[in-house]
Amino acid sequence: MSDTLQASSTVPATSRPRTQRVQDALATNRPGSDASAPVPHEFVHRRAVEDILITSWDRLGHDRFSVTAQWPHDHPYLTPHRDRHHPILAGETIRQAGLLLAHTEFGVPLDHHFILGDLVYTADPEFRVTGSGPTQLTVDVVCSQTRMRAGTLSSGLFDMTISSDGRTIVTGHSHVSVTSPAVYRRIRGERLTTRRALGEVPAPVAPELTGSAAEHDVLLSPTGRPGAWWLRITPGHPTVVNPANDHVPGLSLLDAAHQAARAVTGTGSFVPYAFGTEFQRYAEHDVPCLIEARRTASAAPGTTTVQVTGSQNGEPVFVSTLTASDTHH
Repeated sequence: MSDTLQASSTVPATSRPRTQRVQDALATNRPGSDASAPVPHEFVHRRAVEDILITSWDRLGHDRFSVTAQWPHDHPYLTPHRDRHHPILAGETIRQAGLLLAHTEFGVPLDHHFILGDLVYTADPEFRVTGSGPTQLTVDVVCSQTRMRAGTLSSGLFDMTISSDGRTIVTGHSHVSVTSPAVYRRIRGERLTTRRALGEVPAPVAPELTGSAAEHDVLLSPTGRPGAWWLRITPGHPTVVNPANDHVPGLSLLDAAHQAARAVTGTGSFVPYAFGTEFQRYAEHDVPCLIEARRTASAAPGTTTVQVTGSQNGEPVFVSTLTASDTHH
């Protein structure tokens, strides 16, 4: 990193400059204005209202925040399975909360780009879906390793604890870096204008192998080799596809890893309580992405651990490690 970066100290987050676009969005959704309404989509990089999990936030100190969120019971894609919330919801909550705070409290303009270094979380395997409405959540966020450039966040670590009715159900963190549009253009080059081709979608594996509700949601296509698949994304999928992205969204890679873990264990009910992912590079739209999964030694008895890797042209894209309790398969 550049020597011009400086660690943040006690400068109040709310005193940092914001762009007019952030100010306009803030004006429509002040913290605490409506605990059930989602925050503006610009803050969490989600266009569809049903995909927005964050509802409000409040600053508790210069590096600590309280965020409220909700997990849907009737989402068309992230649906509960056997009375358990979709495991990707925990990671998506951490991602959205970090984006929200970066924009609203750490001065990141809405046109800047985020590079996710990792996303790691552990969930309570006994937590179950109850009632008929969304699950209301509180997210305690602590920001550290924070570096600022020209009054805006350049990089930082977001540690989060997600609770429901006072019960801790998820702990996790993510490391993020932020780049300006000019720097991002230099990083991405000609890839900046690449979009997913609308050609023929490769055949999916059987939905029951990945625990998917329909073929439309299956992210894996057979390669003819055990434990290996091609990443498969249906164009126009409302949750998995972001038309504005010049690369495959991280959520797609996380769920592809989850589906691969289910496929390699031979059970569509594999639900990880521990899920850690490191991202090495962007997954490109126009290059086949190979997803490989294998069982590895589990640190805890009575659990199954699977390591999933994604690669393009032999270069690593991401690696995920997922662990599930054998009693909950």
